[in-house]
Amino acid sequence: MRTFPALAACAASALLLAGCGTFQDNTGTDNTDGSSGQQAQPTVDPDDDFQPLAVNMVAHSGTHFPNGVDGATFGCSDTLVSVSTVPIEAETPEEHTAAAIEFLLDDSQYYHGDPAVTNSLTLSETLELSNIEVDGDEVNVGLTGDVVIRGECEAYRIQAQLYGTAASTAGTENVNITVNGTELDDVLGVDPFDTSQVFARDAE
Repeated sequence: MRTFPALAACAASALLLAGCGTFQDNTGTDNTDGSSGQQAQPTVDPDDDFQPLAVNMVAHSGTHFPNGVDGATFGCSDTLVSVSTVPIEAETPEEHTAAAIEFLLDDSQYYHGDPAVTNSLTLSETLELSNIEVDGDEVNVGLTGDVVIRGECEAYRIQAQLYGTAASTAGTENVNITVNGTELDDVLGVDPFDTSQVFARDAE
């Protein structure tokens, strides 16, 4: 099990809509209004330590996306969507998964893009990643601090973002997340999240 310092630099950038349910970090370009058209994704070298993060954010039920949005439906009929960031350096599965989780925790913007996807973890300002372990086909994530919940729908969104991001980044459906030693599902008061949805979506 490894402990990681905060990766605050990961969350410094804005996330903009790239079309068809795929979102891309365009920090450093002049396109900051979220209106960019669909962009071709660069080829990723699996041997390169610098890899983009694929974090999960939420398209709220009833939000209209002109090009549609792809992802797993959960909770209050919301959609869990994948957001790509600029490449970051991570040499191990633990570091890569930790960076994705900390991106969500360090992010200060609830809304991203127009129409917007959201990050329900922005209000949980004291929530931090304390440790993470990727062991074969299982990932264990330990968080400390307080989870701020603004209702049942937000509880489902927090759950889906954390479990979905950990599962997709680590490449496994077996995800355990605790907050101060208590299972995240119990903290949120919701039933377990079905991480197989994340991979079923990718297989379509």
